[in-house]
Amino acid sequence: MAEEMDTAMQRPAWADALPRAGWKAYPQAASSDDWFEVHKLREGLWAIYEPGHFQEVISFLVEGSGKAMLIDSGLGIGDIKAVVEALTDKPVFVVNTHTHFDHVGGNHQFETVYIPDCPEAIARAAAGFSQEELAVNMVPGSNSQPWPVGFDPAGYTIQPFAATPAPEGTVFDLGGWKLTVVNTPGHSPDSIMLYDAEKKLLFTGDSFYPAALYVDLNSEKPVPELLAIYQKTMAGLAEQFSDYKLICSHNEPFCDGSFLGKTAAALGEVLAGKAPDEVGSTGLKRYEYEGFAIITH
Repeated sequence: MAEEMDTAMQRPAWADALPRAGWKAYPQAASSDDWFEVHKLREGLWAIYEPGHFQEVISFLVEGSGKAMLIDSGLGIGDIKAVVEALTDKPVFVVNTHTHFDHVGGNHQFETVYIPDCPEAIARAAAGFSQEELAVNMVPGSNSQPWPVGFDPAGYTIQPFAATPAPEGTVFDLGGWKLTVVNTPGHSPDSIMLYDAEKKLLFTGDSFYPAALYVDLNSEKPVPELLAIYQKTMAGLAEQFSDYKLICSHNEPFCDGSFLGKTAAALGEVLAGKAPDEVGSTGLKRYEYEGFAIITH
């Protein structure tokens, strides 16, 4: 039987917020798979959104003049490769912002996958995710729309996949887009971001998005140590990227770069002993801030 999903993470009425207002500004494109919503954010950039699951994960297709990059590959519930192939005729490779299940689900469909240069990411690529690991994400209330035909939530797994580590400083030149890897530990030890310096765009992965930010919940390290790692990361990002537009991987795609500094300050407050606003059903602590929240053990 699946463990309980903590109420501090999955709000019982999470689907009541759908559809989210932020998507209205971006035209919806046709999708070859109804599980996904596809929105064109700007020339050469599409958001591939999965609002039917409480994670509301967003993958991004970035198309240059020579090739295309898929930033993360979603939950693996729908056929993301078919969606991508309908959007571009360029050769496509995947870059993962980290290797949590909701970002690597479609990796096995692609020949070339890059992951963060981190032992945790390398191990996860080799292992995939078992049904037992994923069952808690398939409990009743996890979906807001019917599962795709042929998908069995009781048997949900994610296949292992072949991958190449991409160290910090790696540059992916797509032709018209030049995306650089920066390491951002905090949400997980293998978290990275990707930035385009000319366009002043920063793909944040799960290090920031406008919802609850998890402070490395899989780690056995003391919470103050984890908070300090995350706070240092966000403070450094704020110094470099506060004038960038953030492109976020959950809920809604765009946020202002000022949220990097706001997140660093919030993590500092939690580290200093701020009382939680809520203790969830399994003991997770939730700290509320304007536009986001922080969750720790």
